[in-house]
Amino acid sequence: MARRRLLLVGRGHLGTFLRTRLGIPDELHYTAELERLDARILSGLKPEVVVNTAGKTDLRWCEDHAREAFRCNVAAPLGVWRALARAGLRATLLVQLSSGCIWDGPYDEDGKPFEPDSPPQPACFYSWTKACGDALLMRETGDRPLCILRPRQLYSPLPSPRNTLAKLRAYPRLIDTPNSMTSAETVARTIEAVMERPALFGSGRVLNVYDRGVTSPFRVATLLAQAGLRPAPERLSKDELDLQLKPKRVDAVLHDAWFEQLVQPPGVEAELSRVIGEYRRAALAGGAREFAQ
Repeated sequence: MARRRLLLVGRGHLGTFLRTRLGIPDELHYTAELERLDARILSGLKPEVVVNTAGKTDLRWCEDHAREAFRCNVAAPLGVWRALARAGLRATLLVQLSSGCIWDGPYDEDGKPFEPDSPPQPACFYSWTKACGDALLMRETGDRPLCILRPRQLYSPLPSPRNTLAKLRAYPRLIDTPNSMTSAETVARTIEAVMERPALFGSGRVLNVYDRGVTSPFRVATLLAQAGLRPAPERLSKDELDLQLKPKRVDAVLHDAWFEQLVQPPGVEAELSRVIGEYRRAALAGGAREFAQ
C-alpha cells in the first residue's frame, strides 16, 4: 500500500518520537501554534492524514492557567477539524491524541478496566479538557474520518522530562497501584494501523491505546533501579500521595478489544524492559548519573 501523506503536529515528547519513527520530513512537521494551522496552510500541504500530538499536559499548569489550557486542548483541535473542512479536505483523517487520564480508577465501579465508551471521571482540569475535546470532536464527526487515541503514562527511550520513565526516576517513594502504560512505539504502530484502514474510522472512533497487562509506578521504578538508573524505590500509600500532590493523580487500567485485535500490542513487562534498555543507553551516552542498585 502506498504511503499516505501525513502531517505531524507537535514538538513535544511524543511528537519528537513520532517524527523520527514515522520518517516525517521537515515540511510535514508542524511545530507552530496549533491555532495558526488554518485552512490556507492545510490547502497548501494537502495532507491525507493529520496526527495532532500538540496540547498542554502539565496538571498543575492547567489548573493555574485554565483558560489557556482550554484553548490549547479543546478549542485549537476543534479549530483544526473545522479548518480541514474549509480547506476542502473533508476526507482527510484526523488522528487526535487524547489521554487515558480521564478516568479515576484504577477500575470502574464494577471492578473492570475502563473501555473507550466508559463515562469520563475527570479528577483535574487537564482531564476535563481532554474529555471535553474528545466529546466535541465526536459530536461534529458526521461521516468524516476521525480517530481519537487515549494512551496512558506514555514512555519512550527519549530523554524528555515528559517521559514517564524520567518522571519515575525522580521520586524516592511511589505507589504500587494497578495502572496501564503505553509505549510510544505502540502509539506509532497504532497510527500506522489506522492509516492502513481509514474506512474503519469514517464516523469517528475512540481507541484506548496501551501495552497489554498491568503494572504500577513502583514496579517501573524497580525496573529502573535494576537498570542502574535510580536508587531502589520505597512504597508510598495512595492516601499519602493524594495528600502530597495536588491536583490529584489518578490510576487507570484500560481495555479495548477492538484496539487489541487491530494492533496486537506488546505485553507491558516485556516492552518496559526493552524500552528501559534503550533509555539507559541514551541516558548514559548523554552523561546521566548512573545509580547503584
